[in-house]
Amino acid sequence: MLKFLFRQIYNNKRIIKYLISGGTAAFVDIVLLYIFTDFFGLWYLLSAIISFLIAYFVSFYLQKFWTFRDNTLHNIRRQMIIYFIVGVTNLGINTAGMYLLVDKFKRHYLIAQIIMGALISFSSYLIYRFFIFSKKDNSINKKYNKNSMEDDKENKRLKVLIATGIYPPDIGGPATIIKSLVKSLKENNIKIKIISYGDNINLENKKIKFYDKELYLVDRKKITRHIKYFLAMYKLAQWSQVIYVTDIYSVGYFAYLLHKIMGKKYIVRFAGDSAWETSAANGWINDYIIDFQNKKYNNKIEKLKTKRKKILINADKIIAVSKFMSKIALIIGVKKENIEVIYNSVDFNDLVDIKEKEVEEIRKKYGLGAKIIITSCRLTPWKGVDEIIKILPDLITKIGRLSFIIIGNGRELDKLKKLSEKLNIRDNVFFLGRLKHEETLKYIKAADLYILNSNYEGLSHALLDAMYMKTPILSTKVGGNTELIQSGKEGILVEYNNKEELLNSCFSILNNYNLAQEFTNNAKRKLINFNWNNTVDRTVKLLFEYA
Repeated sequence: MLKFLFRQIYNNKRIIKYLISGGTAAFVDIVLLYIFTDFFGLWYLLSAIISFLIAYFVSFYLQKFWTFRDNTLHNIRRQMIIYFIVGVTNLGINTAGMYLLVDKFKRHYLIAQIIMGALISFSSYLIYRFFIFSKKDNSINKKYNKNSMEDDKENKRLKVLIATGIYPPDIGGPATIIKSLVKSLKENNIKIKIISYGDNINLENKKIKFYDKELYLVDRKKITRHIKYFLAMYKLAQWSQVIYVTDIYSVGYFAYLLHKIMGKKYIVRFAGDSAWETSAANGWINDYIIDFQNKKYNNKIEKLKTKRKKILINADKIIAVSKFMSKIALIIGVKKENIEVIYNSVDFNDLVDIKEKEVEEIRKKYGLGAKIIITSCRLTPWKGVDEIIKILPDLITKIGRLSFIIIGNGRELDKLKKLSEKLNIRDNVFFLGRLKHEETLKYIKAADLYILNSNYEGLSHALLDAMYMKTPILSTKVGGNTELIQSGKEGILVEYNNKEELLNSCFSILNNYNLAQEFTNNAKRKLINFNWNNTVDRTVKLLFEYA
């Protein structure tokens, strides 16, 4: 009997140690609670907070050095911070539980503290065991420190974590460009790992192998996606020397948090203002992006602006994709010396095989004597696709048969379909949804005119694609568009949502072949300013500088 008992104690010694450590901390908590409340006359909730914090430090040292036998000191600061975050969370839960049990259910405050302590102890064990003091993490770090780190030092390879929201197999130009950037950085002897959201994640991708797997995808359909992304990014960040962030939504905020927790350096590719985009997409504002920066709004919008500002001003470097986005960063509060303009590029499309036969098939399907107009964008209010549809009846009257192809998805889709039906041009408007980048290029090449009636662009991938495919362009005088197109030379720029200018400019290009050819030839020549090798070289230089 005693032998069986000792065997059980030995087999479960970690749990027993945890209970002893937790019990010791709980004893300290309860004794101090009693002393502060009954002897010093403090309000019981204030007593609970003070005693909880003291017991927290007792618990940390016992759990780290005795229960989980983690004697390492190199990451104790990180562990303390995470442990503190867990402690503060537990403090909130403890305080709320104490209030409910004492004030609502009329339990004695000591009994209430025992109940809350038991619940918090159980949840904390799981966090300590599998996250903060995980032996798996220690063995991985040990293996990395002894093997991978020595190998990388010998090879002098920079280690970069690319944190993004989109990556192939996601479709579209931005995802394709990030994949091309990964390839080019690896060719520059930089070791890369990528974390991204994705769809239909298979079992292999669910198994996290942080140090021998290049790409880790988090299922964007899961309700726990943000938690999983942050935890995975946290572990991958330990491997990397610098984080390259491609947006300032959740991904950018996670990089900011890791910067605060771990001191991890990060560089932000600033292509769009998440606060403005979110507010505009939800219909909360109608203001132009420049006006948005200095105007005061309700708490919900101001919180978005504050969050975005924190991400940007704490970054080690901001890569603005255009002079316009550089201006936005300055208005937000980023220091001028922390901003560098590196244009988007398009000549990575050289790798795409565009077969003329497939382009002709598109022209036959949507043409057959009709002019083809195309746009490719997210279907959001500021993209102005509805105003393009509104001019179609008059444009058809002027030029005859016409097909308008819309590539992209978004919350405006149903509204745009109803609008085309209302105007009795349903047979002239084709909604193709999201397409792979290669497919999108084929449709752009097949078109007689590319239109982007947008109220805001950082530096449009879509316009670069149209320039590369030698398709005439009609766009708006906003954002980075003016850095790509000089109106009357590489295309025509009009005021946003100006129906008269849109209609007349469409007619001018579609009705004048020589003018259209002049625009496309000039646009193709201007692409030399948007060179992929230059983009890569300057990005590599920054990564080494801030690693």
